[in-house]
Amino acid sequence: MPSALPTAIAPNGYPQRNHTKALREDTLGYIEHIAGQGDFLKIPFPLVPTYFVNHPDLIQEVMVKQSRSFHKPFGIKYTANQFFGDNLFTSDGELWKTLRSTLQPGFSVPRLQSYAQTVIGYTQKIMDRWQPGETVEITDAMMEVTLRSTTQCFFGLDLYSSQSGENLLRFIELFFKRISSFPVPAWIPIPSNREIKKLLKDRNDFFLPLIQERRISGEDKGDILSMLVKGQTADTTGLITDMQVCNEVSNLFAAGYEVTAYSLAFTLYLLDQYPKVEARLRHEIDRVLGTRTITVEDLEKMPYLEQVLQESMRLLPVIAVVGRQAIEPITIQGHPLPKNSSIIVSPWTLHRRADIYPEPLTFKPDRFADHNISKSAYIPFSGGPRACIGQGFAMMQMRINLAMILQRYRLSLPSDYVFKPIFNFNTRPKNGLPMILQTA
Repeated sequence: MPSALPTAIAPNGYPQRNHTKALREDTLGYIEHIAGQGDFLKIPFPLVPTYFVNHPDLIQEVMVKQSRSFHKPFGIKYTANQFFGDNLFTSDGELWKTLRSTLQPGFSVPRLQSYAQTVIGYTQKIMDRWQPGETVEITDAMMEVTLRSTTQCFFGLDLYSSQSGENLLRFIELFFKRISSFPVPAWIPIPSNREIKKLLKDRNDFFLPLIQERRISGEDKGDILSMLVKGQTADTTGLITDMQVCNEVSNLFAAGYEVTAYSLAFTLYLLDQYPKVEARLRHEIDRVLGTRTITVEDLEKMPYLEQVLQESMRLLPVIAVVGRQAIEPITIQGHPLPKNSSIIVSPWTLHRRADIYPEPLTFKPDRFADHNISKSAYIPFSGGPRACIGQGFAMMQMRINLAMILQRYRLSLPSDYVFKPIFNFNTRPKNGLPMILQTA
């Protein structure tokens, strides 16, 4: 018989059982605190039995071996469904399988290669506005890069500075706020619900005519929307309705653009902190590109570029906490867990295990050179069958963005800047990330 699971102890300054308050007030600090107490813990949250797992073997049980016994947590699914309806992020069973197979061709290698020129063009446009000596809020700049590239690749439209784009961003902002708090029923007549209802109508009024237009024309504009409409035509299940397509394109955009932007910003921050890594990366970029414009074929010639991004997402994962909920009684390493048990997995603490990553708080891209890190020990895009479908697009985009930026500029932090990451649905810098531009 396995021994009883230990119960997590709350951080100092919090009542012993007030783990909920500790988690909400300082998510990263709380997760680090309980990770120091063990790899498999029971957390005394009210209402739902909750467990923390922080070892690759345990994570493989949850995300791979017993993945069919887990769904996204109820609170997350409930909130996401209010905003995006049933979608790849929240759905399960037949709908999830249909959506995954319909979307997968949109992220195939040939399709990704076709998106590369769009990413290159927008990165160039944004850098052309920069001037040596000016200070740029790099998170905002990366948000613009990813917003414009992603909307063009996903919808065939640049929504930057448009009313539709502003409405979509506000819609996603409210979603992030709502999903980071307790579930609120949509029928309650509060101001945020009224605003959400209006923005949802605006979203539908924008996307549904666009979807109908694509279906009538039959034109493939080389974007995700075209792929979805094509998949809708071939669908025999009746599940891929116009509203389903609308849900998917908006959900995919919400899931991707901010994560990519913050990952890029964190990477530029880390390169400034580790000049030897930056010098080696610049040497690789200069050797392959010189002064010419990057092509998608160049990416395979720059392995260190990918390793730098992988290490950045290890040390500062934007998706720092992942949740699952058991849909049936399960057993993990001999421990029975009841139906509806909630599981917390933290890439933030998993990626900082010294037994897997020696000197875990040091930025060392070489640790990814030999590709021998277990998939269950490195999950910046989650893991198992529910891993992010857009991770190939994100990695392609970030490699192009980073190579082009370093080809032209050297970025450094102001001397009085203090970096502090916080978690609010995604990990982000608490006080922004201003960086000074100089010619490379």
